[in-house]
Amino acid sequence: MDKIKRYIKKIFKILSLKELSILPAYLSYSLILAIIPIVTIIVLLLGIFGISIDTITSIIGDIFPSYVSNVIISAISGKSFDLSIGILNLITFVIAANGMYAIINASNNLYKIESESQINDRLRSLTILIIMILLLVFMIIVPMLGNKIIDIISNYDISSNTIKFIEQVYSALKWPITFVFLFFAIKLIYIIAPSKKIKSEETTIGAFITTVGWILFTAIFGFYINYFAKYDIIYGGLSSIIILLIWVYVLSFILVLGIIINTVKYNK
Repeated sequence: MDKIKRYIKKIFKILSLKELSILPAYLSYSLILAIIPIVTIIVLLLGIFGISIDTITSIIGDIFPSYVSNVIISAISGKSFDLSIGILNLITFVIAANGMYAIINASNNLYKIESESQINDRLRSLTILIIMILLLVFMIIVPMLGNKIIDIISNYDISSNTIKFIEQVYSALKWPITFVFLFFAIKLIYIIAPSKKIKSEETTIGAFITTVGWILFTAIFGFYINYFAKYDIIYGGLSSIIILLIWVYVLSFILVLGIIINTVKYNK
C-alpha cells in the first residue's frame, strides 16, 4: 500500500511541474489548429468517392458551428480550395506539429534521455500529430456520432432489417473496437515519442489507463452534453467550439498523465 502511495505521489509531483502543467493546453491548441485542415481533406476524399454534400454537411454540422462547416463545404465544392488554401493548411500543420514536438521534449525529459536528432524529432512530431488527429476523428465518428450516421444511412433505400442489423452490430462492437483502436494508437505514440527506443511492454500501463480514461470521459461528457448542458442558450454558435475545446483539453491531460505513469515506472 505504501508503495502505491509513493507511486501516486510521484505522479502528482511531476504533474505539478510548470512545463507539464501547461502541456495539455498547448496540445489542445495544436490539435484544434490542425483539425480543420484534416477534416477538410477527409471531406474532399469523401466527395471523390461520391458521398453527397448533404450527407457530409449533416455530419460536419454536428461537430462544428455553421460558419466552420460552410468553409469546409465550400472547399469540397471547389469554390474556395485552391493553392493559397493548400499553403495555409500546410503552414497550419507545421505550427500544430510544435505541440507534438512538446510531447517529444517532455518524454525525453521524463525518461532522462538526450535528443539524438532534431530532424528525426520533427518528423516524429508530424507522425504523432497525424495519429492524434486520426484518433480524435475516430472518437468523433465512431462512439460519438455513430448513431447519427446510422440514422443518415436509414434514409436511403435500405431494408429495415438491414438497418436493425447494423444498429445491433454497432451497439455490440462500438466500445470494444474503440478500446482496441485507441489502445494500440496511444501505445504507438508513447513508443515513438522519446528519442530513444522504448520497449512496447514498458508503455502498456500508461496506454491502458489513457485508453480507459478517454473512453470514460467521452461517454460521460457526451451524456452530459446531450441531456444536461445547455451551452447554446448562453454561447449560441460558439457552443460547439467550447464543447470541442473542453473535450480535447481533458483528453490531452489524460494523454500527458499516461506519459508520466510510464516514465515513473521506467525510472523506478
